[in-house]
Amino acid sequence: MLSNLALNMIKIVLLVFILGGCTAKTPHESLKNALNKTFDATGYNYTSSTRITKIVFPKKDDDTLNDENISLNSLYLQKGIDVIRGGSLRMNGAVDYSDTIKSEATYDFHYNRDNVEASIKLPFLFDYSTKTLYMGKTFLNTIFPMKEEDEGKLIRFDLNDSLISTLLGEESMKQFDETKVRSLNSATQQGMIKAFSDINGSYFQYAPLTPNEKLSGSLQKVHLSLDRNQSITLILTITDTLIQKMYSESMLTKEMYGSYMLLSDPKQLAPLLENVNIQLDFDFGINSDGQLALIQALVNASDKEEKFALGIENITLLNNFNTPQFSLDPKSSGSIDYMEIFRNWKELFPDKSATDVLPEEEQQLSEPDQNITI
Repeated sequence: MLSNLALNMIKIVLLVFILGGCTAKTPHESLKNALNKTFDATGYNYTSSTRITKIVFPKKDDDTLNDENISLNSLYLQKGIDVIRGGSLRMNGAVDYSDTIKSEATYDFHYNRDNVEASIKLPFLFDYSTKTLYMGKTFLNTIFPMKEEDEGKLIRFDLNDSLISTLLGEESMKQFDETKVRSLNSATQQGMIKAFSDINGSYFQYAPLTPNEKLSGSLQKVHLSLDRNQSITLILTITDTLIQKMYSESMLTKEMYGSYMLLSDPKQLAPLLENVNIQLDFDFGINSDGQLALIQALVNASDKEEKFALGIENITLLNNFNTPQFSLDPKSSGSIDYMEIFRNWKELFPDKSATDVLPEEEQQLSEPDQNITI
């Protein structure tokens, strides 16, 4: 009896194992599902960092330079490259598509190298329903000081303002139409899902999470490494989908559409890409809800002789899906029109006209004496 019970238990375990194996998702399927769930969210918070990981310039051959000058030039070039590699562009903010579209981004131009760290931050909030851009406190508040009662208010730029709309132009203003932005987001979703779906499943694999990746909320990681041809195909597929959608939404003129189509036509680009090597590597962290919590992308590009090479890394963290948190709120902090800032600034520093009337004594001293004979 015990032997029969043990046998039945083994059968049950084997059945569960077989069924589990049949229903287990491949890395390719897990990523496609995560992309769909991420794009289906009505909003999220994000943190992004982009930096240059590698940069190589072709060496300049100049017979007029001696070895000492060549060495000095190489040294300065290397120091310049080190400075570039010490810089990064960081962004953090939120996006909300639920009712009206709002997008917040704080751009952080960051430098950290050789015990030198500097940062310039520019916080912005854009309300697509009213086509209004709000700017938080920046170094510009020092250049253009605000009145005491206006301190803490956001600076408001209404894109419907005749001056701003004229400067941007009619075509650029179309980019801020709420309906078109939703269509563009939909096109991005279609392009991304199509591009990654078309890749052979053998390129995808599960990979172990690092401690930092676990802190992002990721429970699973999918790694993808693409060769030159697959990398180019991925880029062209996404580009083509976006261009087609922008043209169908009248965001591009017929002339612009024709020009941009060259960017997604493999035949047209073949001569340009012939001597280009490019490789894309991705790590996707998937959270407990099946959404993307982490996207790490590494781009390495060079010419065939590798005289020029460029490496760019981007790491993006996503959280607060469907409940994004905004740090800039015009309703609570209030806002002030940018033109009023300029008017206040002019009041603080009035222009002194060259035709100002001089005091009577100075006028007498400055006027030549008509009775003096030379």
